[in-house]
Amino acid sequence: MSKKAKIIIYSILFILFAGLGISGGYFIAAIQDLPRIDQLKNYQPSLITKIYSDNGEVIAKFFRERRETVSLSDTPLSLREAFIALEDQNFYHHHGIDIKRILKAIWIDLITWSRSQGASTITQQLARSLFLTPKKTISRKIKEIILAIQIEKRYSKDEILKMYFNQIYFGQGVYGVGEAASFYFGKNVSELNLAESAFLAGIPRNPSYYSPLNHLSNALRRKNFVLQRMREVGFITKEEEDKAKKIPIKIVGLSDNKKRGNVYYAPYFAECVRKKIAQKYGYEMLWRGGLKVYTTLNLKMQQAAEEALIPYLKKKNFQGALIAVDPHTGFVKAMVGGRDFKESQFNRATQAYRQTGSAFKLFTYTAAIDSKRFTPVSPFYDAPIAFKYTREIRKIGEIKKKKELWSPQNYEKHYWGKVFLWQMLAHSINVASVRLLQEIGVGKVINYAKKMGIDSPLNYDLTLTLGSSSVTLLEMVKGYATIANYGIKMKPILIQKIKDSKGNILEENFPSGEAVISSQTSFIMIDLLKKVIDYGTGKRVRWLGFDRPCAGKTGTVGWPGEKDTDKTMDAWFIGFTPDLVAGVWIGKDDGSPLGEKLTGSAAAIPVWTKFMKESLKGKPTKDFPSPPGIVFKKIDIETGLLATPKSKEALWFAFLKGTSPKNHSYTKREMFKVSTFRVHNFQDKTQ
Repeated sequence: MSKKAKIIIYSILFILFAGLGISGGYFIAAIQDLPRIDQLKNYQPSLITKIYSDNGEVIAKFFRERRETVSLSDTPLSLREAFIALEDQNFYHHHGIDIKRILKAIWIDLITWSRSQGASTITQQLARSLFLTPKKTISRKIKEIILAIQIEKRYSKDEILKMYFNQIYFGQGVYGVGEAASFYFGKNVSELNLAESAFLAGIPRNPSYYSPLNHLSNALRRKNFVLQRMREVGFITKEEEDKAKKIPIKIVGLSDNKKRGNVYYAPYFAECVRKKIAQKYGYEMLWRGGLKVYTTLNLKMQQAAEEALIPYLKKKNFQGALIAVDPHTGFVKAMVGGRDFKESQFNRATQAYRQTGSAFKLFTYTAAIDSKRFTPVSPFYDAPIAFKYTREIRKIGEIKKKKELWSPQNYEKHYWGKVFLWQMLAHSINVASVRLLQEIGVGKVINYAKKMGIDSPLNYDLTLTLGSSSVTLLEMVKGYATIANYGIKMKPILIQKIKDSKGNILEENFPSGEAVISSQTSFIMIDLLKKVIDYGTGKRVRWLGFDRPCAGKTGTVGWPGEKDTDKTMDAWFIGFTPDLVAGVWIGKDDGSPLGEKLTGSAAAIPVWTKFMKESLKGKPTKDFPSPPGIVFKKIDIETGLLATPKSKEALWFAFLKGTSPKNHSYTKREMFKVSTFRVHNFQDKTQ
C-alpha cells in the first residue's frame, strides 16, 4: 500500500472515530441529566379552575395554562385519526421512534440543504413538551429519542395518546384538545365533526401562523391539508374528504375570547371568590389545580343588578354598589361593586366604608322595640334640642377636655311636634330619633348593631343613629337580612362547594345561623319598615310600580359644607321581600357631592326597584307571616289609640302581645306648639 493511500485511510479512520467520539460525548452528556419518566406516574398538567353559578353556568376561569383534561374515550375517532395522519401515521407500529421516517427526513434535508423536515413521532413530541425545551440541539434530540423509547416501554399507545392530547398547545394559552374544542368552537370535544377535528389537528405545528383568531385563511388551508393526509393514509374516502372541505367552520371565540378574557360574568363577585380560594388553598392550587368552585351567584339576578345599576352610574358619572342576599341561607345572589371593573377593581359592596345616614336607624329602633319599653305608637316630641357634652381627647401623655354643643337637624328643616315612633322611622325624623337613642343608650344600640351584622367600629355618641359611622354595604345588608329572617343572623356565603380535579370535595358550606333577635321583635320591625315604603320616605318604591309586600329604609348623608346642606354625599336604600334582601349605595369615591336633593329615595330607590322587579319576575307574591305572640290592632293615627268608627284615619299595626294600647280614641289629637329649645348633657369619650 502506498504512503498516500495510507494517509487517506488513516484520515478517514480519524474522522470516523472523531465523529463517533463526538457523538458519544453528546450521548453521555445527554444521559447524565436525563429526566426520569417515573414522574409520569403522578402526571398532573396545569388545569383550569372553573367558577360556577348556582345553576352550573361557568362565570369565570383561572389558569396559567388554559387546559381541560379529557379521557381518550371522550375524543372522537376523527380527531385521533387526524393527528395520527398528520403527525405520526405509524404511531401504532413503532416503539417510540420511526427509523424510516428519520432517514427519509435526513435525506431530504441533505439534498435540499435545509432542516425543514420533521421526523418526531407523537411519543417524541410528548417527551419534548413534558421534559425538554423546544431548542433544536443534538443533545436535546438524543434525550428526546431516549425518553420516547422509555415512555413506550412503560405506557400503552392509548395512554401515550391521552397524555399527548391533554398536553399539546393550541395557541392563545390553550392546552389540550378538550379546552381547544371549547375555546374555538364552544363545543365539548366529543361533539367535533370531521372538519373541526382536521381544523384542530392543523394548529399545533405552528399555533401562531395557523391561529384561527389571527390567520383564519392559513388555518383553513391547513385543515384541507389534514383532510388530504387522512385520505392518503386511508382513514377517510375521497367523498368524505370533499364533503368535509365544504363544511363551514364557525369560530365562536373571535369576539368573546378577546373581549371577556377569563371572567365572563360578575367580575366583582368572581374576584371575591378568587381571593378566598387563593387565601385558603394558595396560588398554585388556584391557578393550576383545576378546582371546580360552585358559588351562590344567580345569573338572572346578577344581570338584573348590572342592568339596574351600571347604566345609571355611567349616565351621571357616579360610583355605586348593589348586593343581594337570600336572608334564609346567607347566599349572596348578586354583587356589583362599581360601574366598571376594568376601570377600578375596588369593590364598593365589600370594601368601601361610608356613612349610612338614616339607614342605620334600623338598629336604634330594633333596640327600642326589643326593650319592650316602646311600641310603634309610643309618643315623642320633635322639637329643637341641643346636647352639651365634654369630649375627652387622649394623646400620648395627656388628656384634654373640650366642651362642645351639638344640635341635630331634620332633613326637611322643620319640626313635627308630637309624633309617634312609627312616624319617626317612616319619615326619618332625626331629632326625635336622637331623643330615642338617648333614652335607650348608645352602648345598647351599638350592641344590637354588632350582633345583627355590623363588624366595623362605631361612634360612641348620639350621632350614631344618624349614620355617622362608616360601614360597608355588605354589613348593612347583613343587618337588614337578620330582621328579614326573623332575628336569625346568617353568615354570608359566596362559595357552596369546592372540588379538586379528581372530584374530591375540599369544602362545603351550609347555611349557618344564630338567633340574635326574637322573631316577634323582628316582625314588629318588618311592619314598621313596610310603613316606611307605604307611607314614608320609601314611597317612591310604590310610585315606580313595585306592588309586592316589602320593607326597607332610605339613608341620605348630606355634604358637610356650610353652603351645601342640600347636597348629598351618600345615598342608600336597603329593602327586602320575604325571600330577598338587596342594598344599594350611590356616591363618589372621593366623597364629593352627587348633587342637590339626590336623597336615598331619589337616587337609590329607582335602582333597587328595577332590580327587584326583574329578579322576582314570574315568582309568586308572598307576604311576611306573623309569628306567635303578635297581635294586630287598628290604630287611630291622630291619637295613637285604638281606632273607633269615628276615627278619620286608621292603620293596622303589629304589637308584641300585651303592649298594645288599651284605650279607644274618643277625642281629637291634642296639638302641640314647637317653641321650646332644650339643652341636655351628654358625655362623649373619644380615644
